[in-house]
Amino acid sequence: MALDELDLAIFKMAVESVRSLSLSFNQKAAEIATRSHGVLVFDVRVDGDSEVQRIAAIRYRADQTGVVALDRQGLVTRSCMVNGTFSHFISPLENWASMPLSMQAKIDVTVHAGLFLGALRNAGHMLGS
Repeated sequence: MALDELDLAIFKMAVESVRSLSLSFNQKAAEIATRSHGVLVFDVRVDGDSEVQRIAAIRYRADQTGVVALDRQGLVTRSCMVNGTFSHFISPLENWASMPLSMQAKIDVTVHAGLFLGALRNAGHMLGS
């Protein structure tokens, strides 16, 4: 099994294993990263989307990123795995997440989150149930 296929399988198992836990979205995203041996790179709010209210990304080896979304009903029901072709959408969100909270408060990344979500949808990745 190729490294990226293994990461995908472990990511999917981690998503399913935390789906029903009584945790916040941020805690679920962090738990998915821990259980799947990835690194949580960001967790951001998506404003103005009719289906998704939050999105998080988890980085894996072999240039893979797991994406988890919180739907409008408040359930972590959507996820996918993408490769490095989305790095220019992920980079501004990752940079923002690495900033101190005082700087994050001054920078609005909702446009970047919306662009990332749109790119996922346009590529057919968006996040099946």
